[in-house]
Amino acid sequence: MRCTETRPHVLDGYYGQRMSLVPPLERYYRAKETEELLLIRSALVREQHMLGNIPLLASTTPIVFLIFGSQLGKFFPHDSLSWLVVAVLSILVIVWSINHHFRRKGRIHLDLYLVDRVLKERSQNDPSPVE
Repeated sequence: MRCTETRPHVLDGYYGQRMSLVPPLERYYRAKETEELLLIRSALVREQHMLGNIPLLASTTPIVFLIFGSQLGKFFPHDSLSWLVVAVLSILVIVWSINHHFRRKGRIHLDLYLVDRVLKERSQNDPSPVE
């Protein structure tokens, strides 16, 4: 979809396809107790901070090939098809890992947003204790 799209029927179709996931998730989080939500939130924050491993893999793979290129030359002769297979497989792994990383990052942010929204609504609705 173009970033300058303003036609309502196009925008409704675009967001309608993506909204099938949100209502069931929101119902799930609303059914949980506040203590459970706090534990879920802490697990999501932990997982959010551990997401840096995938970009690390993607950025270091070419460097590993540069460092160990001469040793790999012994196993894969320059005139063989093996180099092409290894190069294609490494590119596929890098592309898949980056795609997986951003999909996972998006899902974690969605879950955190929903949990924070439920917790915020509950804190606004609860009467504050009088000291």
